[in-house]
Amino acid sequence: MARGWVVSAGRRRWARIATGSSAALLLLAVISLLQLYDEMIESYDPETNNIVKLGPGESESFGIEESTAVSALRISDGGTPDSELTLVDSAGAEVSGREPGWMEPIRIGSDEETIYSPVKVFKDLKGNYTLQNQGDSDLWLVDDDVSANKMLGNLWLYLFYIGCCIGSPVGLVGIILAIMVWTDKRKLPDQFVIIENGSVIMDEAQNEAPAAEATEEAPNPFLVNEGRTTEKSQDVGIDETWKKWDEG
Repeated sequence: MARGWVVSAGRRRWARIATGSSAALLLLAVISLLQLYDEMIESYDPETNNIVKLGPGESESFGIEESTAVSALRISDGGTPDSELTLVDSAGAEVSGREPGWMEPIRIGSDEETIYSPVKVFKDLKGNYTLQNQGDSDLWLVDDDVSANKMLGNLWLYLFYIGCCIGSPVGLVGIILAIMVWTDKRKLPDQFVIIENGSVIMDEAQNEAPAAEATEEAPNPFLVNEGRTTEKSQDVGIDETWKKWDEG
């Protein structure tokens, strides 16, 4: 049982270390995000960083050296507008693209009021293309690689990734250890401390019974007193002087 108590104490210590480290790392991530927020907004603002911007019914040709991801965006109120666009390559073949997913979140303009929602994502573009806007609102085509590269030299970005990518799993480990410590505490029997010869010993509550038995086996002090009283009464003789007075 002593070994189980030591294991539980070790888990408790590591749970505190893990949760404390996670809190510090997540705090670092929050501070880093606040520091790079303005630069991030500017880098991902479609109005200042775009390949082409088309009004309703317009079309334009452009060239891309190589890009892993190109996004088409429209202004919205936070929803997802219809794409209503056509992208064709230099051979006249239409590039279908795909619908945006959770990896393509909305973007906030530099005025912190305008919301741009992705409506179509094109992967691995290279060469000359023509984009046509078939909708009734403005359309922006942005190179996601260019926006990301502008942030690579920012130290706060790396600190943000370190805080998020390490702080989150470390916090999860701390929570798991805390649950294990709580479970062990419910399983362990009640224990108390015994001080013997200056050493502290952890003992279980069930060991109280032998201690009680040992107390009962101790000599009864009243038996000793009774013996001494009997012996004293035997040593002291009976006073018979009254008999002499009676005989005259």
